[in-house]
Amino acid sequence: MLVEDLLNRPELALQVRVRGRVDRPIRWVHTIEIKAPGRFLRGGEVVLTAGVWRTAGTTPEAFIADLVAADVAAVGYGLVPPETQVPEAFVDAAREHGLTCFVVPVEVAFLQIVEAFVNTKRAEWERPLRRHLAQHDAIVAALRLRRGVETVLDTLAKQLGEAVAVRVAGGVVAGTAPQPNHPLPLVGEGLAEAELLLPGPLADLDVEQHAAVVQAMPFIALEIERTRAVRATELRYAWELFEWVHSGTVGIDTVRTRLHALGLQPDGPLAAVVVRTSSPGADSARLGDLLGTDGVAAQRGGEVVAFAQVRDTVAELARRITDGLASGVVHVGVGKPGTASELRVSLLQASHAAEAVSSRAERGWMTHEQLCSPALLLSAQDPELLAATSRALLGPVLDHDERRGSDLVPSLAVFLDAGGRWQEAAQRLHVHINTLRHRMNRVEELTGRSLSSTADRVDLFLALRALQA
Repeated sequence: MLVEDLLNRPELALQVRVRGRVDRPIRWVHTIEIKAPGRFLRGGEVVLTAGVWRTAGTTPEAFIADLVAADVAAVGYGLVPPETQVPEAFVDAAREHGLTCFVVPVEVAFLQIVEAFVNTKRAEWERPLRRHLAQHDAIVAALRLRRGVETVLDTLAKQLGEAVAVRVAGGVVAGTAPQPNHPLPLVGEGLAEAELLLPGPLADLDVEQHAAVVQAMPFIALEIERTRAVRATELRYAWELFEWVHSGTVGIDTVRTRLHALGLQPDGPLAAVVVRTSSPGADSARLGDLLGTDGVAAQRGGEVVAFAQVRDTVAELARRITDGLASGVVHVGVGKPGTASELRVSLLQASHAAEAVSSRAERGWMTHEQLCSPALLLSAQDPELLAATSRALLGPVLDHDERRGSDLVPSLAVFLDAGGRWQEAAQRLHVHINTLRHRMNRVEELTGRSLSSTADRVDLFLALRALQA
């Protein structure tokens, strides 16, 4: 409260005789009637007096000088009948020292002035507490409408007037990260890796902003822990769902019910996602955070699998997941989106796509659309296994070519590429058709396979492709 605020209180009807520094804050309001009162004052007070000190022989000049030496903020003189006028010497002394001086009317008790000051100060003292309670109530009210870390962050951002965010393991961010930002660790069970991102250091925030941050932090920690507890339950349900879909042993109605329980629309579009990563446990949680309410994810063996709502395209979904899982080498496969009844095919496609793309040394993704040929599935197999399998079939033919200097393997490749058309293959090889027939007969003898059998032709074709890879 300032001196001017006290002088302007209409119910007090104070009469200003000397207007000094009325912008000074009032430390206290004190009534004093003794000689040399300064030794009992600490500075910044409004002193109230009725002039009783005059009976002790103290002059107005000496009384005012002692008050000024004690650095009081103002002095008020109360009229007590039969006295109806403040002594002019008192006013003159106040004017000489530039000390604010006012007259308290007869009908106004000193106690009223003290109460006016105390009530104002009480409101000032209560204001931070009321603001603190208002901030608390604002967060609680917001959480009643919508649970989640984002709700607390939105409320805190409004209170600060600045963007704020939370960063958890793997760099997943909730809210809008200020730029630049200053991380503040969150305290709680399992929150060692969680940080509140503030627009400035906590120590540099003003009192109100500091209080808002401190108020919000337990709510943020609580919402993170609550979300993780819910997710742990969801993970158990999700893992069971993935097993049902993969095995195909559970009815579609049960699958639809479980999808609905996990917050996903059974009618889709839903796509399966398979992630090959060096840290499936950690990336399972990161993928769950990344998908949010648009999907569920769980670790299944050495992979991370997920069912995700497709909002845009499968390519965009695959790209977002690959970019979002920022650590290490990540290979992502995404199946064709569809309804609950089509999830098993989507899961198989996603698995094949993840296998195919994992042959690359760098991170990357592949969708069901890129699995354009069954021959591409060869790239998903172990190279040593492919080579061993192919040589087991074509080994005798390869050995024959090496010993005799013949061209059985190249002739077989041309024959299969020509679709088994003898004349066309012979022309490509620049040999007589009978020569080609003799060579293919020799291949059949060495492999024990028949080129008139589609299945045997496919095996020979794939074996050749594997040897050429």
